[in-house]
Amino acid sequence: MDKTTFEQTMERLRPLILRIGRDFFGSADDAEDVAQETLIRLWQYCQRLDESRNIEALAVRMAKHCCVDMQRRSRIETIREDDDGPVTIPSLALSPHEELEQKEGVAALDEAVDTLKPRERQLFEMRQQEGLSTEEIAEQTGIPRASVQSMISMARKKVFNELKKRMNR
Repeated sequence: MDKTTFEQTMERLRPLILRIGRDFFGSADDAEDVAQETLIRLWQYCQRLDESRNIEALAVRMAKHCCVDMQRRSRIETIREDDDGPVTIPSLALSPHEELEQKEGVAALDEAVDTLKPRERQLFEMRQQEGLSTEEIAEQTGIPRASVQSMISMARKKVFNELKKRMNR
């Protein structure tokens, strides 16, 4: 599948992917994260996709997998209690291969985020790294909620495009 066809297809499927994320998490912000993650995963397979394959079914399956993966990453288990309270660790340990992939992915993402303008970067990091909602970001920055949402969306798109550009090297 060529780039233009991929972009047209994903533009058509994005609302469906967003709906899956919203249904799973009940949050527009988490749904946006699901959509971005799904689109990145589909882009990685873009060269192997052809018109005969049911791309909508693949996108739905990948979106559902992204939802489960995101939920697993956020789950924390309590191991034991001590004098300071509960001691927690992430519920899923990564294999060495997954750890290396994650480090490489983080490095590529950091480089892509570095291309953002300072304000875009600030809002992007508040949403992605600090996990703040759009409302919380609007309160802290004094920027209207709709503007925050728009700026974060544009920042995500710039980061996504930068990652696509780096993958094509």
